[in-house]
Amino acid sequence: MNKVMLISPKDYNFYNFRSELIIELLNLSYEVVLVCPYGKKIDYFTDKGCRFFNIEMDRRGKNVFKDLKLLSTYNEILKLEKPDVVLTYTSKPSIYAGYLCGRLKIPYIVNNAGLMETKGFFNLFMKLLYIIGWSKASCIMYQNRREHEVVNRLLKNKVHYRDIPGSGVNLKEFSFKEYPVCDDVIIFNYVARIGKIKGIEELIECAKQIKEKYDNVQFVLYGDYDDEKYRKEIEELAEQGILKYGGIQLNMKPYIKAAHAVIHPSYYEGMTNVILEHSAVGRPCIGSDIPGIKEGIDNGKTGFLFKLRNVDDMVSAVQRFLDLPNLKKREMGCLARKKMEKEFSREIVTNIYLEEIKRITKYVSDNVKTL
Repeated sequence: MNKVMLISPKDYNFYNFRSELIIELLNLSYEVVLVCPYGKKIDYFTDKGCRFFNIEMDRRGKNVFKDLKLLSTYNEILKLEKPDVVLTYTSKPSIYAGYLCGRLKIPYIVNNAGLMETKGFFNLFMKLLYIIGWSKASCIMYQNRREHEVVNRLLKNKVHYRDIPGSGVNLKEFSFKEYPVCDDVIIFNYVARIGKIKGIEELIECAKQIKEKYDNVQFVLYGDYDDEKYRKEIEELAEQGILKYGGIQLNMKPYIKAAHAVIHPSYYEGMTNVILEHSAVGRPCIGSDIPGIKEGIDNGKTGFLFKLRNVDDMVSAVQRFLDLPNLKKREMGCLARKKMEKEFSREIVTNIYLEEIKRITKYVSDNVKTL
């Protein structure tokens, strides 16, 4: 029995985006080992036969000692388990576990999900980490064209890769829902960690300007506070009726259904699930014109794009949407759903992963037999 190990920073990364792959691996008689900090979603997988390693991890922290401890933990688990292939998700697990897999000669597949825009020394440092962590990968899964070009150039086109439509979207779980027939109150969702890099400052300024002109608009924010400095401001704006804080919702489907559109002003993404999930339900999307967002939006057809960090352009895009008749908004939502069916089905991603896992495990098996 071949053993597949998946390493992630959060349990919901497995549950929300990899469930179909994990269940299919179990159905194909692979032994599946999950590695991440414990969360309640892990129980779903262990009940089905997965094994689990609970680790401590600060996914965005920069504490050297904590990161060295994480490296040591990954090293112990990899040496103990000796998996046939390792799947890594997001930057820190992909770089650290990837480096160790390379040293231990364990095949691994990288899925980074977005490159941060950095400058100066930190930019050079990050590029060095990418080279160290990914240069010996068996495959890199690229979620957007920019990431593909930048990393391929860093690795001198020496690493096998596949292009995937992000994590894809489960079209059954996020099924099409009829568009709201009433425009008396038009609801815009914002779904993201509340922090600067997710465009919260631009979203707040946009909401202020729109509310001055339109009485029938409601901006609802969903997500945890990535930066506490925004909490007081958002609470004050909520009291003024400028926006509403909807908290952290494990199940966003009812709130997507209730919305007329989503606004996603993020500074960087791999391939954002916010856009994919709203589109699958049949809701138009308004987002930053950046890789990882623009691939999911056909500008003027399934939603609107605006220039990154440009509040004026963002306000203009929102106004263009608001000025559409309800029937046109509904047509946009239908086209968004069709785009997801054609280009972003989760099944596409799962099948690509299975192809690569089978390729790698067959290669390992063939070489063992040869020896």
